Amino acid sequence: MLRIYYKQAIEMLKQNKFISAIAVIGTALAIMMIMAIIVSDNIKIISLGAEPNRYRTYYVTRAVERDTVKGSWGSGLVSYERYRDYLADLQTPEYTTVTSWSSVSVSREGHSETLNLGMRTTGADYWKIYSFRFVEGKPWGEEEVQSGVKQVILSESTAREVFKGEKALGQEVLLNSVPYHVVAIVEDVSKIYDMANSDLWIPYSSIDGYQQRGVGTLLYILKNNEDLPALDREIREAEKRYDAQHENKVLTFRGPAKHADYRLSEQASENERAIEIIRVARRKSLFIFLILLLVPAINLSGLSLSRMRKRTEEIGVRKAFGAKRHVILIQVLFENLITSLLGGVIGLLLSYGIIYRMKHWLLGVSEDSFIPFNALISWPVLLSVVVVCILLNLLSAGIPAYRASRMNIVNSLTQNDK
Repeated sequence: MLRIYYKQAIEMLKQNKFISAIAVIGTALAIMMIMAIIVSDNIKIISLGAEPNRYRTYYVTRAVERDTVKGSWGSGLVSYERYRDYLADLQTPEYTTVTSWSSVSVSREGHSETLNLGMRTTGADYWKIYSFRFVEGKPWGEEEVQSGVKQVILSESTAREVFKGEKALGQEVLLNSVPYHVVAIVEDVSKIYDMANSDLWIPYSSIDGYQQRGVGTLLYILKNNEDLPALDREIREAEKRYDAQHENKVLTFRGPAKHADYRLSEQASENERAIEIIRVARRKSLFIFLILLLVPAINLSGLSLSRMRKRTEEIGVRKAFGAKRHVILIQVLFENLITSLLGGVIGLLLSYGIIYRMKHWLLGVSEDSFIPFNALISWPVLLSVVVVCILLNLLSAGIPAYRASRMNIVNSLTQNDK
């Protein structure tokens, strides 16, 4: 039966080429706008590429301390002391690490050229959380982090830029005039992976005076997401231990926040406020999605209604020979779905072009950043296209199809004579 519907849908497209072309183009443009947003959001939040554990990664981004006597408060990165004493040895996470990003001056002994590059500090478990392809060498472990050795891992492009084709592994490079030993080279990581991307990586403990600095963002990898309440309890208990040991002080750690929300949660001074910010952001996203879906659906419904009017005699004849209303309704919706899917494929391809052209605005990365193919094509993206096509089909063709299926036989047969 579906094969018959499909053949008839193709014939309908051929018979009304102009209207069919307008319908496909209109659908494609609608899908393009919607999918540009969906694909860019997916790139930011789903587990893929260098960040395969996003779905079970939770972040603590800041610490807020209040003085209950003075009424003052201060907010900043979690200090090394607080990390070491309260958050480093939680029992719930499978892996725990810290990371931060900053710029650094890179040079070589005896060379005048100096480069300003991005540097990421990490702990040992960082290399278990993220997926890197090591071209040469291997990452440091917990022993090296504890000893504070000055080791550095370079991306391939950084190694080429700094060493000009020479073998980089085993050589020394100056980071802010401090010598570091190159222990590994990794393939370049796209900037869309904001927690994995960098030009070079060093142990956080290799920086002089790191004990007096903030360690950056704390990363907790759970064995499964059902452990989140247990992780939250441990963090809240850590806050209570701190408060008990520091008179007139109340400490709040910002988190744990899941990957999709942690950037938004950084804007808040309280966890409750962070939750509200996230809710508002989601409502805005839902509103934008509905507008992008409803406006083209209303426009396309006019085309669907025009096509239905041309088929009223056919529908009347079919009903005269005993065709059920629901059968007619399903067939009409299926035929329109073919148009929607065709427009959906075109719209998805167009959305990729939009993302590449507007990557700075949609993804927050520089124009020269590359986007891996597997970040664009994924099961969530393909499923989203199908769902959006079905919704657009129901909204644009649902009412005309329902009215056509409910029309009585006499009116159907005489509609085109009026």
